[in-house]
Amino acid sequence: MDVRRAVEQLKGRRRNVSPNELDTMLTAAGFAYRWGGRNHAIYSHPKLTYNVTVKQNEPLLPTYVSKAIRAIEEVLDDEDN
Repeated sequence: MDVRRAVEQLKGRRRNVSPNELDTMLTAAGFAYRWGGRNHAIYSHPKLTYNVTVKQNEPLLPTYVSKAIRAIEEVLDDEDN
């Protein structure tokens, strides 16, 4: 999966993203998944000092998608440098 291209496509449709699709992108970018209880998933990455929390509603709220995009871009930018 080309994570960069997937992130660019995701930016245009933040209101129509499934939890499984976002999970696939985060894990492809190197994030580790753990269940946060009730209906939240928590993703962590060794290069970040914070976690990305995603409430597993269908479709996802745009705020969760935006935060995930920002975290993925931060990790990818760090890999480029």
